Amino acid sequence: MIDPAKVPALDENERLARYVFFRRHIRADQTVKPDAFMPHPHREMSVTRHRSATDDELWRIGEEVASLRQKTLYGRCDVQAKTYLRLNLKVVAAPIPSNPNHANVTDWPADKPTQKILAQEVAAVVAGSCGYSSNPELVRRT
Repeated sequence: MIDPAKVPALDENERLARYVFFRRHIRADQTVKPDAFMPHPHREMSVTRHRSATDDELWRIGEEVASLRQKTLYGRCDVQAKTYLRLNLKVVAAPIPSNPNHANVTDWPADKPTQKILAQEVAAVVAGSCGYSSNPELVRRT
């Protein structure tokens, strides 16, 4: 994990994890739906930087977030920061006490239809880079 006292600036080549908490965001063929990348109703979307984190740490963070939100962690999609940047969005480090690797994707348009178009672009890029919970029963029921 990133040292909370020395959070580095975000690099466009960094990988970012977007956690999937809704089974309906995963298709039967195990690809992710654009809704997994929708910030609506907000104008920022929470992600976790991979920087200095092990795969186990990334999954642990997802499980902690799921627990706090009283949701089930179904999966994680990883995407490079530059995917968001190319869509004129910004990615900013936003460390929190429980996750120094936390970041936000900001500058989403206010209207849901335009957000959906951008989310479709992201989902198309990450088509093959989503991992799912170690419990296959969670995903099998999609």
